Amino acid sequence: MNTHYKIGMSALFLAILAGISGGIAALFVQLNTYIPVLGKFSTVDFIQNLPRTHARMMVFFVLQPALMLGFGAWFVPLLIKAKDMAFKGVNAFSLLCLVIGFICNFLTFLYPDHALFALYSLGLWSISAVLFSINMLITIINNRAPDVSYASLPLFVWGQGISAALLLPTASILLAALTKNYYHAAYSAAALQQTVRSFSYPMLMILIIPAICMVFHIITTISNQSIKQNKNVILMLILVPFIVLLSWNKMIFNTHLISMHQNITLQVFYACALYALTLFLLVYCIKLFFVGKKHCPAPVLWSFGFIGLLAIGWPYQGITKEVGLIHSSISYGILFAVFAGFYFWMGKILGKQYSELLAKIHFITTCVGVVFTLDMFVIGEKSILIGAVFMGLSLLSFIVMLVNALRSEVKLPSNYWGEGAITNEWQLPSPVFSHVK
Repeated sequence: MNTHYKIGMSALFLAILAGISGGIAALFVQLNTYIPVLGKFSTVDFIQNLPRTHARMMVFFVLQPALMLGFGAWFVPLLIKAKDMAFKGVNAFSLLCLVIGFICNFLTFLYPDHALFALYSLGLWSISAVLFSINMLITIINNRAPDVSYASLPLFVWGQGISAALLLPTASILLAALTKNYYHAAYSAAALQQTVRSFSYPMLMILIIPAICMVFHIITTISNQSIKQNKNVILMLILVPFIVLLSWNKMIFNTHLISMHQNITLQVFYACALYALTLFLLVYCIKLFFVGKKHCPAPVLWSFGFIGLLAIGWPYQGITKEVGLIHSSISYGILFAVFAGFYFWMGKILGKQYSELLAKIHFITTCVGVVFTLDMFVIGEKSILIGAVFMGLSLLSFIVMLVNALRSEVKLPSNYWGEGAITNEWQLPSPVFSHVK
């Protein structure tokens, strides 16, 4: 019996739940500055802890589960014509570790003084990431159908494989760092936060790979254009992250914690390498769109939102304010890619058709929220408050869109994106799981 789609759907549901909890927490922090909405929880430790817990929630329990365990576990077996992931039990256990880790991280909202909750949440996430990465690599290498060669693999599968190969050593190193006796003896929230900050560079670089590949998959499908320089794109996706991770590993293994000088150097190097990668790939992606069918449904709009934040948003933040702000810009960019993938494959996942109007309202409110949250108009603290309110409205509009879609009785065909949809998932009925045994 196929289980990969159940694991994928569960991971997507977990990402939505984590996103809701993290978003509400961020909104409460901003509202509490002007209106005391947190009541007895409004202590110094609680307020200082919320942004850190929110950041961990978004990167480790929203973006990574949605991109890799969600879309990866669901669609990679379909795209390589495999019956399931290589190890079904390992796939389920990695999801279980992720769920327990999410619960531990959620408890840090309520108990900011207990650093162990944060420690256990990241430790369980690391175990989940290691197991899933091994499973994904073995699935792509061994479980491909005989007629599926490496040369014919869709770029989305390459992105999942490359990110899994890079996530495996990164999550292993993070797990080793978390299990040091230093943390168990001191329960130091500050030291734990410093370690998480040190690992934020490779995590964003790793997550950006499947996001870029998914955007390529979406635009090539909807615009009915194929990638002619497929090998060059794959080479860029491998070399740039690998060079960045090598420099990061050198700093990690030479010192206990990254110093301030090393931190600045790594940020600048990371920014330059990432911009070279994204500029090359995203300009090529835009060219594909304008050469092909200029059709702009919701997945394409979200894809261009991702392109805009990576090509313009975070460089603007780094130049006008500080390089360290690229984390928030790139995180929002990856979130745009996640929504692009969700709208693109929603018919395959749920068998339901979304409303273009509601999807575009969701897109517009999210764009406004991101612009104000990143303070691109240099308004100050009020800008972040306005952004948090619009992000709350964005979350509400997404829920309305989802409920409206679930109530729809429209039956979708196997291929609802037209002649450009040539990969294997479009040969299967919508939804896939109702016909897979």
